[in-house]
Amino acid sequence: MEISRHPDIEKDFRKLNRFPAPKESLEAWERLFCLKGIKETPAIDICSGFSARKIFKARVVPLKENLGKSKGYRVVFEQCDEASYLILVFSRHGIYYNEMDLIALIKKRLTPSSL
Repeated sequence: MEISRHPDIEKDFRKLNRFPAPKESLEAWERLFCLKGIKETPAIDICSGFSARKIFKARVVPLKENLGKSKGYRVVFEQCDEASYLILVFSRHGIYYNEMDLIALIKKRLTPSSL
Protein backbone atom coordinates (compact mmCIF):
# COMPACT_ATOMS: atom_id res chain seq x y z
CA MET A 1 0.00 0.00 0.00
CA GLU A 2 1.25 3.46 -0.88
CA ILE A 3 0.29 6.64 0.97
CA SER A 4 1.43 10.00 -0.32
CA ARG A 5 0.71 13.50 0.93
CA HIS A 6 -0.53 16.54 -0.93
CA PRO A 7 2.20 19.22 -1.06
CA ASP A 8 0.07 21.59 1.04
CA ILE A 9 0.10 19.24 4.05
CA GLU A 10 3.15 21.16 5.27
CA LYS A 11 0.92 24.27 5.52
CA ASP A 12 -1.48 22.21 7.63
CA PHE A 13 1.35 21.28 10.01
CA ARG A 14 2.32 24.95 10.38
CA LYS A 15 -1.27 25.80 11.35
CA LEU A 16 -1.17 23.03 13.96
CA ASN A 17 2.12 24.14 15.53
CA ARG A 18 0.52 24.96 18.91
CA PHE A 19 -0.39 21.29 19.42
CA PRO A 20 2.20 18.84 20.80
CA ALA A 21 2.67 16.23 18.03
CA PRO A 22 0.64 16.62 14.83
CA LYS A 23 3.29 15.07 12.53
CA GLU A 24 3.83 12.11 14.83
CA SER A 25 0.05 11.63 15.13
CA LEU A 26 -0.35 11.51 11.34
CA GLU A 27 2.63 9.17 10.94
CA ALA A 28 1.18 6.80 13.56
CA TRP A 29 -2.19 6.82 11.75
CA GLU A 30 -0.45 6.15 8.41
CA ARG A 31 1.32 3.09 9.91
CA LEU A 32 -1.96 1.78 11.31
CA PHE A 33 -3.71 2.40 7.98
CA CYS A 34 -0.98 0.52 6.07
CA LEU A 35 -1.33 -2.45 8.42
CA LYS A 36 -5.11 -2.60 8.61
CA GLY A 37 -6.27 -1.17 5.29
CA ILE A 38 -9.33 0.92 4.59
CA LYS A 39 -11.86 -1.66 5.77
CA GLU A 40 -10.30 -2.43 9.15
CA THR A 41 -8.95 0.96 10.22
CA PRO A 42 -11.40 2.45 12.74
CA ALA A 43 -13.29 5.72 12.26
CA ILE A 44 -13.11 6.01 8.45
CA ASP A 45 -16.19 7.35 6.66
CA ILE A 46 -16.93 8.25 3.07
CA CYS A 47 -16.96 11.99 2.42
CA SER A 48 -19.98 12.80 0.27
CA GLY A 49 -20.26 15.50 -2.37
CA PHE A 50 -17.33 14.55 -4.58
CA SER A 51 -19.19 12.68 -7.37
CA ALA A 52 -17.14 9.76 -8.70
CA ARG A 53 -14.02 10.40 -6.61
CA LYS A 54 -13.47 8.22 -3.56
CA ILE A 55 -12.83 10.71 -0.76
CA PHE A 56 -12.70 9.52 2.85
CA LYS A 57 -12.39 11.23 6.20
CA ALA A 58 -10.97 9.75 9.36
CA ARG A 59 -10.21 10.73 12.91
CA VAL A 60 -6.63 10.63 14.12
CA VAL A 61 -5.98 10.15 17.81
CA PRO A 62 -3.61 12.89 19.00
CA LEU A 63 -0.36 11.65 20.49
CA LYS A 64 1.15 13.30 23.58
CA GLU A 65 -2.24 14.79 24.50
CA ASN A 66 -4.80 13.55 26.99
CA LEU A 67 -7.65 13.69 24.49
CA GLY A 68 -9.80 11.11 22.79
CA LYS A 69 -10.13 10.78 19.04
CA SER A 70 -13.23 13.02 19.00
CA LYS A 71 -10.97 15.93 20.02
CA GLY A 72 -8.21 14.81 17.69
CA TYR A 73 -7.25 15.56 14.13
CA ARG A 74 -9.18 15.05 10.94
CA VAL A 75 -7.48 13.51 7.93
CA VAL A 76 -9.12 13.59 4.50
CA PHE A 77 -7.72 11.36 1.80
CA GLU A 78 -8.51 10.12 -1.70
CA GLN A 79 -8.34 6.53 -2.86
CA CYS A 80 -6.49 6.80 -6.19
CA ASP A 81 -6.60 3.05 -6.88
CA GLU A 82 -6.76 -0.17 -4.86
CA ALA A 83 -3.37 0.32 -3.22
CA SER A 84 -2.68 4.04 -3.58
CA TYR A 85 -3.97 6.86 -1.38
CA LEU A 86 -3.33 10.60 -1.31
CA ILE A 87 -3.75 12.54 1.94
CA LEU A 88 -5.40 15.84 1.00
CA VAL A 89 -6.01 17.64 4.30
CA PHE A 90 -4.78 17.18 7.86
CA SER A 91 -6.43 19.54 10.30
CA ARG A 92 -8.27 20.03 13.52
CA HIS A 93 -11.63 21.58 14.27
CA GLY A 94 -10.98 25.19 15.14
CA ILE A 95 -8.41 25.56 12.35
CA TYR A 96 -11.18 25.45 9.74
CA TYR A 97 -14.32 27.32 10.77
CA ASN A 98 -17.02 24.96 9.59
CA GLU A 99 -17.59 21.90 7.45
CA MET A 100 -18.16 24.02 4.32
CA ASP A 101 -14.68 25.56 4.71
CA LEU A 102 -13.20 22.07 4.96
CA ILE A 103 -15.06 20.92 1.83
CA ALA A 104 -13.90 24.02 -0.08
CA LEU A 105 -10.30 23.27 0.93
CA ILE A 106 -10.64 19.66 -0.21
CA LYS A 107 -12.05 20.73 -3.59
CA LYS A 108 -9.24 23.25 -4.03
CA ARG A 109 -6.64 20.58 -3.35
CA LEU A 110 -8.33 18.16 -5.77
CA THR A 111 -7.69 20.44 -8.74
CA PRO A 112 -4.88 19.15 -10.99
CA SER A 113 -2.92 22.42 -10.82
CA SER A 114 -2.44 22.05 -7.06
CA LEU A 115 -0.64 18.68 -7.29
